[in-house]
Amino acid sequence: MEKFLLPVHIVCGFLSIVIFWIPIFVKKGGNIHVKIGKLYMFLMWIVVITAGLLSIENFMQGMYVGAAYLGFLVLITANPLWFGIAILKQKKGLNESYKKKHMLFNALIVLAGIALVTYGIALNGNTAGILMIIFGILGITTGREIITMYRNPDAKSNWIIEHIQGMLTSGIAAYTAFAVFGGQSFFGGLFSGYLSIIPWVTPGIVGTFLIRYYKKSYLSKRSVTKVKD
Repeated sequence: MEKFLLPVHIVCGFLSIVIFWIPIFVKKGGNIHVKIGKLYMFLMWIVVITAGLLSIENFMQGMYVGAAYLGFLVLITANPLWFGIAILKQKKGLNESYKKKHMLFNALIVLAGIALVTYGIALNGNTAGILMIIFGILGITTGREIITMYRNPDAKSNWIIEHIQGMLTSGIAAYTAFAVFGGQSFFGGLFSGYLSIIPWVTPGIVGTFLIRYYKKSYLSKRSVTKVKD
């Protein structure tokens, strides 16, 4: 299985993190943005599916740490990938089917986060355990969205901002996976020991700044448009 899945996973993963930047810099909603965005989505779903199967294979072979990492990355990649596209069909308001699926995805991530923290504690503070605890806690914080949606079921959503956030978050997950797994050979063992935390957190830091920048940019343009009107 690995001989077939791994090459497909690597090729699609590499192509996706390369073309990821094209929709960011071209005209939003334009022909290139839409077509490359669809290609990115297609490649990323292949990456998610193959990663899920590889995670199962790792687990069956007794490589539980690798299976846990990869399985968690599958969830935190699939969620924003689905979310960033599904929100485009919710421009007139969030329907019940969308809300249920969104809450289910978030609930799965919270449960996975709890499992990751538990496993990390069981590893007695080694590097793998620390990373599991950090990312497990991040997964648990997803519970805030569940609480928000439960308390405000009729709350309106800005689909443009949500789309931007979903797509950029999926990119963060893709680059994190590359830096942690594929990047180990690329960086030539530069990040070892406790420094191995760096590849895990760097894409998240860069991605967070990008999300904030594009949110601010969109809101400022919207404010200018309202003033002109």
